[in-house]
Amino acid sequence: MADLTVAVSESAFQRLFVVLRDSIRWEAQDSTSFGPFTAGYHVKGHLEGGSVDFRSDNSVLVDELDVRWDMFQFTLGLDIPEICVGGGCIDMPWPFPDICLPRWCVFSANPDVSISPDLAAFVAQELSVAGRPVVRYYDASIPPPLIDPCGLLRDLLVNASVIDPFPDHNQWHIFLNPDFIDLDLFDFADIVGNLIENALTAAVTALLPGGWVRDLILAIIGGIADFIRWLLDIPDEIDEWLSDLFNISFGLGDLLIQLVGEFFGACVPLIRVDDPLEVLAKEISTSVLLSGSPVELVAVTVPVRNLFVRVDDVEMVVQADVGG
Repeated sequence: MADLTVAVSESAFQRLFVVLRDSIRWEAQDSTSFGPFTAGYHVKGHLEGGSVDFRSDNSVLVDELDVRWDMFQFTLGLDIPEICVGGGCIDMPWPFPDICLPRWCVFSANPDVSISPDLAAFVAQELSVAGRPVVRYYDASIPPPLIDPCGLLRDLLVNASVIDPFPDHNQWHIFLNPDFIDLDLFDFADIVGNLIENALTAAVTALLPGGWVRDLILAIIGGIADFIRWLLDIPDEIDEWLSDLFNISFGLGDLLIQLVGEFFGACVPLIRVDDPLEVLAKEISTSVLLSGSPVELVAVTVPVRNLFVRVDDVEMVVQADVGG
């Protein structure tokens, strides 16, 4: 039988989880060239909500976490093939000068058009995590690895007073090792597709000169909206194309899943138990000597061995052996 047993209720674990949940924030940016256009993003976000459910199969379900995007800036640049109209000369007999027609060229820059709307208000997702508690031993004598992403994350949380730094003595750490993480796919509404299409159409239209030159260029490229779809290789709706871009090409959802998985499963322990465990704190006592002179009593600690954790549908139970 274990010498030490501590039970953590579901409600207590929920309060502990909220502290860690509120510390999860991220920022990421990337861009990719797709030939005739470049696309990129710059996002910032955090988590809200979520409920904790202890389950009888020794697992914990954190359900319905809301993914909140503080910024979801999408940048799209079009490199439109240059189009020139006019030009050329008519040879005239001497002594008359040749007659040369004016030449107009459009879409000569790279990119010719660039937009960067913030789509944060239009993106809504939920995330769920199911995992099992796992115990790992922290040996303070082992130096951290040269490349330590978890260490960088913990330093940020320590500086923000969210967690305490890892101590200079050993500890038992309890993590939530994910069995699965479920994140809603990016699914942009029609209004987002309309927003992007209208912004691109306005930007392309602004590059066209007026008069017959404009009419001639439009005759060459057809309608501006169809021309943009051709450049982006969009067979149907822009909102569907945008969803595929973030779900597949960018893999932003995979990045978020990896962040949450490493946070709970490897970087930030849910529970820490000191080894040795202090059972009586150091104190100054005046009741030891008959003279009443103060005496410093050292802290009393005991080693913790064979720490084990299990979960049922009521509580999380931590057990360990105490002593040599």
